[in-house]
Amino acid sequence: MSTPTRRPDAGPVVPGDRARAAAVARAAAGLAGAAGVALDPGLALWGLAGGMPVPGPVPGPGSGNGTGAGAMAEALGAALEAATDGARRRAQGLHVTPAWLADRLVAAALAPGVRATVCDPACGGGAFLVAAAERLQRSGAGRREVVRHLLWGADVDPVGLAAAEAALALWAGEAPPPGRLVVGDPLTAGAVLWPGAPAGGFGAVVGNPPFQSQLGRLTARSADDRRRLRDRYGDALRAYTDTAWLFLLLGCDLVRPGGRVALVQPQSLVAARDAAAVRAAVTACADLCDLWVDDVPVFAAAVRVCAPVLQRRDAGDPGPAAGTDPWSDRWARTLGLPDLPALAPARLGERAAVVAGFRDEYYGLVGAVRERHGGDAAGAVAPLVTSGSLGWGRCAWGDRPVRFAKRRWQAPVVDLGALAGGDRAAARWVERTRRPKVVVATQTRVVTAAVDEAGAWVPCVPALAVVPHDPADLWHLAAAIASPLASVWMARRAGGTGLGRRALRVSGPALADLPLPVDAEGWDEAAAALRAFAAAPGDGARDAFAAASGRAYAVEPALTAWWVERLPRR
Repeated sequence: MSTPTRRPDAGPVVPGDRARAAAVARAAAGLAGAAGVALDPGLALWGLAGGMPVPGPVPGPGSGNGTGAGAMAEALGAALEAATDGARRRAQGLHVTPAWLADRLVAAALAPGVRATVCDPACGGGAFLVAAAERLQRSGAGRREVVRHLLWGADVDPVGLAAAEAALALWAGEAPPPGRLVVGDPLTAGAVLWPGAPAGGFGAVVGNPPFQSQLGRLTARSADDRRRLRDRYGDALRAYTDTAWLFLLLGCDLVRPGGRVALVQPQSLVAARDAAAVRAAVTACADLCDLWVDDVPVFAAAVRVCAPVLQRRDAGDPGPAAGTDPWSDRWARTLGLPDLPALAPARLGERAAVVAGFRDEYYGLVGAVRERHGGDAAGAVAPLVTSGSLGWGRCAWGDRPVRFAKRRWQAPVVDLGALAGGDRAAARWVERTRRPKVVVATQTRVVTAAVDEAGAWVPCVPALAVVPHDPADLWHLAAAIASPLASVWMARRAGGTGLGRRALRVSGPALADLPLPVDAEGWDEAAAALRAFAAAPGDGARDAFAAASGRAYAVEPALTAWWVERLPRR
């Protein structure tokens, strides 16, 4: 048995930690009994729990897909998550990492046969450290060599760190020596958190750092946190920088040249505007070698995830060529998006205003919306067109029910008289948008838009309104927006920001930046075909539009075929 370890001085114990530790300790004791392993009486977990417990029932792994040591680590993680209340889980971004995912990302970070030091800077229950241990053992390292010399970890949660220590002790028969698993925040401390860390950097940095959106009350940073992080990361820290994104920069700081970083991230990293500074800082020092994207949701939280695999460059090595975007290109390859043709410099925003409403406009309309009825005088009401009313190339207002303000409506209208004496933000919104325009949905499988030729509709936030500077351009601009190329272009540009893997999130700035067609004759034909489809929807009119749009943008047939496959079935 190894020399008993001591729990690092983490300051006062947070209320509830003893109960959390006791739940994890019972699970660890149960796993040890089932595996026939004698656990070190000096484990930090026993100290936090108030002593070694009577073995409890062994919890099942979170995903049911783990095996062996990975399953035990997953089970300890599940016990930790179950013992932590919901508010704290959300604040800490605590979610069990399935053993299969930890195995996959460790394999991406460590080449076969390589015996390298591995660090998980937010190790939680130890899923990634155990996965790394097993891979290092397959590379020829003994179990005790692995836990004594090759693994490092940290976490701000002492109970989570103690669970990781117990998981490694279950795997190796002994715990890592003092100083290898430390309580602390490496985001602000960096490598000095581990006094004995390799001088040249770790061979690999892996893990699942906490997702902490700055829009949530529980996860928003304090002023002191913002100051400390800005001191360390400079302009890469923005107002809405997710904490998980910063761990990529930390990983690049911790890893040696030639080493790899593989960290689970929210998919918004790939294209979110507030992640641009982090992407640029990472790209300046590391190459994006691979990008794993989940096929189905991995975690219980309503967030889709990915995992970039980065390789740190040697100092002075050139990065990507100017004007290239390795993130969107890798996202496109991962999802099998078609290539784009050469595009003209002209942009939609040069010929139209893209108008977006916000919370004030939405709630300002609520009191002025009612159902249409037969006694409505001409000009007294205006159809309220929600995203649910929009189909590709046409508007189904009044033909199918929609949701607005937590209610179901059949044919919602804005009472213009009631609005005149009501909310000023809503009145300005109606004034700006009641003119000939294209109304565009913001979360769809393909870019979905319909033309309001009469300027009669009131778009409902979050739908966008594209108002041409010259009304004669209306159908031509609609043809550009509704084109197959626009959907591919948007999928590449806005990767990971939609509600699902196959969903496009169309923002106002992105729409304004949409390239316009290169072939004037094809564009004329596409505009005419779209107008014909709006008047008489059918596959023939849609196919005529697709062919003309393909000529207008000079796209390959594969791009149009991709778009057709994604169109909603009528």
